[in-house]
Amino acid sequence: METFRRWVPLITVICSCLFLQRLVALRLMAARPAQANPNLRRFIKATLIVTSLWLAAGLPILMEVHFRWMPADLVGFLLAASLFWICLIVSAAIWSGCLQHAETFHPDRRRFLALGAPVAAAPLAIAGYGAYLARTSMVQEQVDLHLPNLHPDLNGLRIVQLTDIHFGPFFGPAELRRAIGMANEYKPHLIFLTGDLVTRRGDNMEGCLQLLRGLKAEAGIYGCHGNHEIYAEALDYATTQGARYGFHFLRQRAALLRFGQARLNLAGFDYQPLHSPYLTGAESLIVPGAANLLLQHNPDTFPRAAQAGFDVTLSGHTHGGQINVEILHENLSAARFFTPFVRGLYERDRKLVYVSSGLGTVAMPVRLGVPPEVSLLRLCAT
Repeated sequence: METFRRWVPLITVICSCLFLQRLVALRLMAARPAQANPNLRRFIKATLIVTSLWLAAGLPILMEVHFRWMPADLVGFLLAASLFWICLIVSAAIWSGCLQHAETFHPDRRRFLALGAPVAAAPLAIAGYGAYLARTSMVQEQVDLHLPNLHPDLNGLRIVQLTDIHFGPFFGPAELRRAIGMANEYKPHLIFLTGDLVTRRGDNMEGCLQLLRGLKAEAGIYGCHGNHEIYAEALDYATTQGARYGFHFLRQRAALLRFGQARLNLAGFDYQPLHSPYLTGAESLIVPGAANLLLQHNPDTFPRAAQAGFDVTLSGHTHGGQINVEILHENLSAARFFTPFVRGLYERDRKLVYVSSGLGTVAMPVRLGVPPEVSLLRLCAT
């Protein structure tokens, strides 16, 4: 199921693009310039073959296989170029359809094409704008977590959550330093890193951890691992190297902290794959009489966490969908196909989960309607 969830969106996009670019190529070859120029027809055919091979084989291999000789920045450039090409093909297909419609049905061709041009340009413009927002629109999100029977010494405790950094070409040192600065502005008691520091094998985990040393928290920095630590084969490295830098990654274990006379029990699990048996043995990590807080990358585990006795679960993973469209007060996001816990605060049986939209991106370096966030969570007595 996890493999299915990972690959179906990409395969759908690739198949759609292959169909559209073949359609565009056929229409280009049928046009007068290509009919009059055999070299132009050969160029169009060669371009179609090369780009089809890249989309069908090269792009999936690039996303799945780590080539040690290939710099991460080059991988990022190739992924960005692929996104640009896909948007270009969609725009070209729309424009080609406009041309065909104008020639066949519309008497006022010039006016129709003038209206069609902005529509055809929209995919490229939207992708460019979304890529710009993904790097520049970082926000500070502040949320109060109201807990029954919270000990007075925990009331007002400030927690910063950073998640889904995906450190690399699209969220690099400048962006991460900015996020760290925003986190430190809160003067937090605790900082939590809830997974996906990097994206794939070969990404600069060490560089990410080095920069994260700039975080400052009175009572320490704790974390859990996400699915991309698994894909990057970096679980053990992030844990051991992070420990050298003062980061405590909780892997199927808990840490009991004291604030005055109060106890805060922090538990963490490695990423739990969708629809697997969630949080096996979670009950053994609960501390009666303490505030029990779970760090778990996958928010879909929340019902199980609440059942086990955790008062609060902090998650990421969804990126808020990366692209969110609000229609009639309803949020439309691809993440809703995989979990009901997409973004923000949810409550069930007086237990809470907060799902951060995270900082970085995957698949497409684009965010629309879901800005990257640095989250401040305050514990509040009800």
